[in-house]
Amino acid sequence: MGRFFFKGGFVIPVDGSRKIIANGGIIVEDDRIEMVGEMEALRSEARGAEVVNTENCIIIPGLIDTHVHLAQALIRGAVPDNVTLIPWLRDWVWRFLPLYDQEDARASAALCILEMLKTGTTTFIEIHLHSRYGFDGIAELVEKSGIRGVLSKSIMDLRGYSGAENILPPALWESGEDCIREFKEMYRRWQGRGNGRIDVWLGLRSPGAVSDELFHESAAIAKEYDTGITNHIAEIRDDVEYYKKMYGTTPSGFLEKFNMLGEKRVYAHCVWLSEEDMHKFASTGTTVSHCPSSNMKLGSGIAPISDMIRLGVNVGLGCDGGPSNDSYDLIREMKIAALLQKVRTHNPAAISAWDVLEMATINGARAVGRLKTLGSLEPGKKADIVVVEMKRPSLCPISNPLSLLVYSASGEDVRDVMIDGKFIVRDKKVLTLDEESVLKNANKHFNKLIEKLDVKIDPLKII
Repeated sequence: MGRFFFKGGFVIPVDGSRKIIANGGIIVEDDRIEMVGEMEALRSEARGAEVVNTENCIIIPGLIDTHVHLAQALIRGAVPDNVTLIPWLRDWVWRFLPLYDQEDARASAALCILEMLKTGTTTFIEIHLHSRYGFDGIAELVEKSGIRGVLSKSIMDLRGYSGAENILPPALWESGEDCIREFKEMYRRWQGRGNGRIDVWLGLRSPGAVSDELFHESAAIAKEYDTGITNHIAEIRDDVEYYKKMYGTTPSGFLEKFNMLGEKRVYAHCVWLSEEDMHKFASTGTTVSHCPSSNMKLGSGIAPISDMIRLGVNVGLGCDGGPSNDSYDLIREMKIAALLQKVRTHNPAAISAWDVLEMATINGARAVGRLKTLGSLEPGKKADIVVVEMKRPSLCPISNPLSLLVYSASGEDVRDVMIDGKFIVRDKKVLTLDEESVLKNANKHFNKLIEKLDVKIDPLKII
């Protein structure tokens, strides 16, 4: 722990004021933000602090990715690009994942975490950790890396997906009893570890893979443990038909039936929500994790995010997985989220750069139940800070820092990342992981998976 003075640059606190502090500064004491303001006003208070020169930089809160598949980083590029969701899962993603052992999964998680750290993500929600991935090993990696992670134990007892029955490979199936037992054990072992950086949630599989009894049991356990639930909801149009056929209701009605609306309830995609659904999400504090790149690539549709924001829904931002987004860069995802709503509504004012930055920061903090400690640069909050330098031609001339951040920058422009008051990335170098080893190991384990496939494929011929 130490004392630091981030000196100069454009500070964007995301504190609700929608202000930008030109020539700003931040003082950090141990794991907390002590002061935020104009650099000159803080100078006398910063005596004795290590100076971090942030001139010609943008300083923002740590980014929060509300929907991540750690295990899928390893199969980026190994799945065809031009396939819709169900065949994409059935014929490709679920061809690879049953072959994983714990070392494969850890190699994938390390690759994903490395990319997230280098591009400014300080907190993430992992949706499904299968028992074959080795929860302990991945939690150890999160603790070592310095990132904040919500690790969700996968919960299932059936093998369907929406209206398609028995399509999940047997090697990916787990019994409901085993899932709940492992969740409880991992919660006991890992909840709050790493100075509070690790949370353990329930990661429900989609309808068709979870019985009604297990949905009810999971909701009850989440309440008992005061923990979160995450799931995929209404990702494709067929999902809405499934809720109607099986339960006679809408997506929000389905969640309401099983007591799964509320705070720390984060549902990915939500492409096909109705206005009635949005009102229920808003009134209960339920979060939508918007994953625009994934929805675009799989042709799933465009979530009506600008309508959700207008109606008061808490909307976070998610990168999803390696083969459906192909990037875990949340800065890049902000631009896509903003542009997509302008196209959907034919209205360039439908959503603003402020809206998407809030989705990636303060809304994410609300999603994970950490609004009092994360998501903005304010005195008393955790020192999760990202420094974006404006050196590349795409960020020149230095003009409107917010517009440059959302529409011109990418994760490649991240220089420093502080989490919990500790530098995890300094001058573009990750200090907690051996980058060369992570990349080498990922390639090794990918090649091992290719050799294990029942049908041999040539990645060079996948298009």
